[in-house]
Amino acid sequence: MGHYTRTVRSPFGQQATQGNDGAQGPAGEVTNMDLSTALGGTSANSNGVAQLGLTVSDPPTQSELQAVANKLDELIAALRR
Repeated sequence: MGHYTRTVRSPFGQQATQGNDGAQGPAGEVTNMDLSTALGGTSANSNGVAQLGLTVSDPPTQSELQAVANKLDELIAALRR
């Protein structure tokens, strides 16, 4: 980690001195199980799902509603891991 300098002023107008840096901590490691657990709580990338781009009539037709349902199913499937 980098070293930084910070000036701290006391409420009495005296400048405090900076303490020494602490010891370097151990390198972080992630196990496959930790990574799988972390990824399991997230959704997959949905960039592959194209926009529907449907103009719905009033009242909507059965085929328009089916297109919405199909797109929703596609999105749900894409977001699953």
